[in-house]
Amino acid sequence: MRKEFNINQHRDPNIHYRGINASRLDNLTDAVFGIAITLLIFNLSNPNSFDNLLTFTKTLPAFLISISIIILIWNEHLRFSEIYTLNNFKLGVINLLFIALIIFYVYPLRFLTMFLTNFFFQTDIDVSIQFDQVPHLMIYYGFFAFAIYFVIYLFYYQAYKIRETLCLSEYEIFYTINQKKRLLIMFTVPLISIALTFILYQFSFIWASLVGGVAYNLYTPLIIIWKRKYTKQLKLFKESLPE
Repeated sequence: MRKEFNINQHRDPNIHYRGINASRLDNLTDAVFGIAITLLIFNLSNPNSFDNLLTFTKTLPAFLISISIIILIWNEHLRFSEIYTLNNFKLGVINLLFIALIIFYVYPLRFLTMFLTNFFFQTDIDVSIQFDQVPHLMIYYGFFAFAIYFVIYLFYYQAYKIRETLCLSEYEIFYTINQKKRLLIMFTVPLISIALTFILYQFSFIWASLVGGVAYNLYTPLIIIWKRKYTKQLKLFKESLPE
């Protein structure tokens, strides 16, 4: 899967891709993502009757959302490993932490998406949670979302620290620094959601649930701002390079 994805992917000609050939650690990580998707499938209701079949069909939105998020995270890991490789002890340790989080992330992700499917589509999927427990669910999910993107940030942080060992070019160093800035946004937004949920829960679990969820909309303007700054800085950087 990784090989076929790499073949059809556009590559930056200014970057030297050190990990195009997947290592055993890459293969292990891909296998863990495969297990995560399998867990999403096998935790869906088993249609033993027509009513169960209808309920099973109603889980489709939750499943599609969950698997899309898992694939986005897998793509983050793929992009890092194919540029920098994981052939470093500290990067390997970070990767072990990463794959452990992925397995544990499946369950809060599935539970949250099933709950949201019930809430927005008025389905009758069996999800047992009281409304005053929703803020706790938001905090629980937010912690795992923060942890995963923080670990991905650590990948780039470590790559920058060993930039001389990796023989990163000036362009690759520039790219690494800006990816760190992007990932700072990615793990800060869940922290903001957690903080707002925790504070508002003291006054109203309804507002805590609503604001905690809406906080994730911060991703859109923040990433747009990051992208514009990155594009502008990239143009200036390329102009400063000797011809």
